[in-house]
Amino acid sequence: MANAQHTALIPLVDGFEEAEAIVTIDILRRAGIAVTVAGATAAQVRSSHDVVVNTDRYYRDTEDEEFDAIVLPGGPGTSKLNEVGGLHERLRQQAASGRLVAAICAAPSVLAAAGLLKGKKAACYPSVEDKLAAAGATVLHETVVTDGDIITSRGVGTALDFALAVAAHLQGAATAADVARAIVYSPAG
Repeated sequence: MANAQHTALIPLVDGFEEAEAIVTIDILRRAGIAVTVAGATAAQVRSSHDVVVNTDRYYRDTEDEEFDAIVLPGGPGTSKLNEVGGLHERLRQQAASGRLVAAICAAPSVLAAAGLLKGKKAACYPSVEDKLAAAGATVLHETVVTDGDIITSRGVGTALDFALAVAAHLQGAATAADVARAIVYSPAG
């Protein structure tokens, strides 16, 4: 099915970083990806800066579905993602099937906790670098790091680059470049 629309799941927990989540949701939807925003414990999720987001569905209602990507935003509430029942196993299955797993800011620590970063290169927020290193990852201080079907990034300041990398992985570099042009984005440097 070459023309099938790609899909992405973005689970949210209270304390998520809204800029990382909303920028990613926006860019992926602009790229033509069907994004499902799933509340881990509620239909409304409160961000780290007190922004309330209405989710599309409860996370538990997505458990029997496959997505082309699972994308984890970070933020102070990131550790709550480790408490979402079945998420670690779902991430392992996602990676084992060759489907994309992406995480930004503190969220790569969830990938580390799920055992996905051993022997992988990854980027993350400085405060969780030790968790990634302890899990066997090579931590890089790059804006976005892609290692196979795992994409990681450092934080709010890298959210656009991260979202565009996810879009490129799913829809191709040309689509990501079209989205970047449409939003008048040009990377620093």
